[in-house]
Amino acid sequence: MRVAVTGAAGYVGGRLVETLTALDADVLALVSTRRPWLATRQVEVDLRGPAGALVTALDGCDAVVHLAGPNEVASAREPDDALAATATAARRVAEATSRAGLSRVMYVSTVHVYGAALAEGATVSEETVPEPRAPYAVARLTAEHVLAATVDGPDLVVLRLTNSLGRPAHPSVDRWSLVANDLARQAAVGGRLELRTHGLQWRDFVPLADVCDVLAGALDRDRLPPGTYNLGSGVPMTVRQLAEVVRDAAEVQTGARPPLVAPSPPSSAPAPYQVSVDLLAKHGLRAGDDVRAAVAELVGFCLAHKEALG
Repeated sequence: MRVAVTGAAGYVGGRLVETLTALDADVLALVSTRRPWLATRQVEVDLRGPAGALVTALDGCDAVVHLAGPNEVASAREPDDALAATATAARRVAEATSRAGLSRVMYVSTVHVYGAALAEGATVSEETVPEPRAPYAVARLTAEHVLAATVDGPDLVVLRLTNSLGRPAHPSVDRWSLVANDLARQAAVGGRLELRTHGLQWRDFVPLADVCDVLAGALDRDRLPPGTYNLGSGVPMTVRQLAEVVRDAAEVQTGARPPLVAPSPPSSAPAPYQVSVDLLAKHGLRAGDDVRAAVAELVGFCLAHKEALG
C-alpha cells in the first residue's frame, strides 16, 4: 500500500511514518518543508494552495492520513488563521483525494471536539453531540464537516484522538507544550517537575506507539468501515498521577527522584470523565493503556537529547 501522510514531520506524523515504514508500506510524506531526519520520500506541498499540486503529489497513492494543521497552542494564539488554515487544508485534501482516485481518507481529529460534554462523571461516545469550546477543537470539528461534505469516492474515517504520549521522532518536533512531554523534559533538563495547575484534571492518556498501530490498522477498508471513532485508551488518569509516573521513570533512569512542585489541590477532587473506545474495539482496533512504558520511553528520549532540549 502506498500511503500519503500530511503533517508527516509532526508529533503523530513522524511516528506514524516510522510505523508504516516498518510495516513495509510505501510512505509519501507531504510536508511544508523537507526534514533531513524524516526517512521516507518527501514532497513539499502547500495545503492552502491550489488542489492541482496536491493531486499530482498523490498520484499512485492508495490512501491519505491527514494530520496537518495548527496545534492547540497556535490555534489559541491565532484563532482566525487556525480556523481558516484547518478548514482550507481539509477542503484541498478532500478535493485532491477524490480527483486522484484514492480509496481511503483518514482524518485525525481531537476528542476535544466534545468540549463541554467532557464533564465530570460523563461517558463520551461517538453518539455524544460535540460542543467545542476552544479554537483548536472548533477548527478540527469544522474540518470534519468539510471533509464529510467534500470527499467524493474514497471512504472517510475520522479518528478523534485523546492525549497521546511517547517520544517524538526527532528532538526538533516542537510539541513540548504537551503536558507529558513538558514534564519529561523538565525531569531530564532541570531535575525537577513543576505543574502549572493543581493537576487534578482528568485526561485519557494513550501511548503514541499504540495510536500509530491503530492508524495503520484503520487503513484497511476490509477491517474498518467508514465512520467516526474515538481513539484513546479508555482509562482516565489525572495530570498529577501522570507526574508521579514521570518521577518514577526519571528515578529509575537517573537514580534520583525529581521533586514535584504544584499549586495546592482543591478540597474536593472532580470525578473523572471517560472516553468510550468500544466502537473501534468492535473492529479489533484498540490502543493500549501502558502509560508507564510510554513515559519511560519519553523520559529516556529526553535524557538522550538533554543538550538539544535544554
